[in-house]
Parts: sequence; C-alpha cells; structure tokens
Amino acid sequence: MSMVRTRRGFTLIELLVVIAVITILAAILFPVFARARESGRRAACLSNLHQLDLAFLQYTQDYDEMLPGATDGPSGVGRMGGWIFYSAFGANQTPRAYDAARGGVAPYIKNIQIFVCPSDEQGRESGDSYAYNSCLVQRTPIGFNAGKSLAVFDNSSSWMLLGEEASWSKDEPNINTAADSTDDGYFNVDYGNVYSTRHFEGSNLAFLDGHSKGMRTGQIMANRYQNGASSTPGCPQ
Repeated sequence: MSMVRTRRGFTLIELLVVIAVITILAAILFPVFARARESGRRAACLSNLHQLDLAFLQYTQDYDEMLPGATDGPSGVGRMGGWIFYSAFGANQTPRAYDAARGGVAPYIKNIQIFVCPSDEQGRESGDSYAYNSCLVQRTPIGFNAGKSLAVFDNSSSWMLLGEEASWSKDEPNINTAADSTDDGYFNVDYGNVYSTRHFEGSNLAFLDGHSKGMRTGQIMANRYQNGASSTPGCPQ
C-alpha cells in the first residue's frame, strides 16, 4: 500500500497570533532603538561642542585672551566680526542662512559640520545649532558685540560658552519647542533661558573652561550657567 503524506499549513488563528507577537515585540523594541540612536546623536553633539570650545580657546590665545565677538538680531544680518556669520534673522528657519566659514572661529575649525547637532533638523538646513552666551560679550543695540576678556570671569567652569538655544517668541515667551533651533547664534540672557530639550528633555552645553556636558533643562536653569551661577539677574559686570 502506498502512503500519502499530507502537509498541514498554519491556520488563520495561528497566523494572527504570530502577527500579534511580532507587533508587541516591535512596540517594545522600537523605542529602545530610537533611544539608542538619540544617545549616539547626543554624544556626537557633545563632541561638536568640545571641538568648538577648543576653537574658542585657541582664538583667545591668539587675541590676548579676548573672546570672539557676536552679531545678533536683525541689525546683525550680514555683519562680519561675529563668531559665526548669518545672512537672515530667523536663521533657523532659513536654509543655509549661517556661513560658519565666515565666522571668527573658522580658522581654528577643520570641519564646519561640527556647527550642527545631529538631532537638530533645523540646524541641518540652516547650518548652525549652537548659540553664544550673551554674557561673554559687551552687549550693544547695534547688532555687533565685542568679546570680553577672559580675565573678567573668575570661575570659568560655571560659565556657559555655547548652548543649544530653542526659538523664543516675544509674544509667546513660554513656548520652548525642542525641534526649534537658534535664530541668530546668540543666546540673549535678556530674553530668558530658552534651552532646547531635544536630548531626552535635556540640552548640551560647552563651558568657558573647555569642558562640555549634557543635562536636563531644569538643572541648567537651577545652576544659572548662563550668568556664571550668579544670584543676580542678567550678566554680572
């Protein structure tokens, strides 16, 4: 007698169970993968800030310990002499508005890609993700601010040099959008401390003494890094 072998396929219920298991696993693993990817981007951003920090320090060595200047606001559009050059105010929303190669620290930078945080979508379009602390320059209303002397700052480890600024609106000052970036590369202390929250609800900073660090926005605010941990509002003289 010949034996007939039959193959038993998957039933519809079995297929649905497999699909459900795969869906559950995907829901669990995708956030883990996304977090791991953002961890890598945050590390790359910190590396960028450290390299920029070193460029600033080299600049000050060549200029008798004077920090670079900064341009800001509508009056700073197209003006030379700032640490970074921009051709439109609201630069974060304008493609290629920043030209890092025309900025004051450019001679100390080998790759202008370090001006852009990998997690900053607007920065990838505009050309810059980082903003210079306004307390480190002689602030004026004319769009150009000369850098101060390093000798002014006693505790350099408590002073923010560069930060990841989020867009700020005078009409809506409480809005702090993680996806937004700096509009002129200038972190104005008069307009509050609007730090980006793109890195796990936190932000990366470069400090005046050469170190860089990432932390939650609330911690940055509590430590008052923009004004050197002073209890006095604004920039200490």
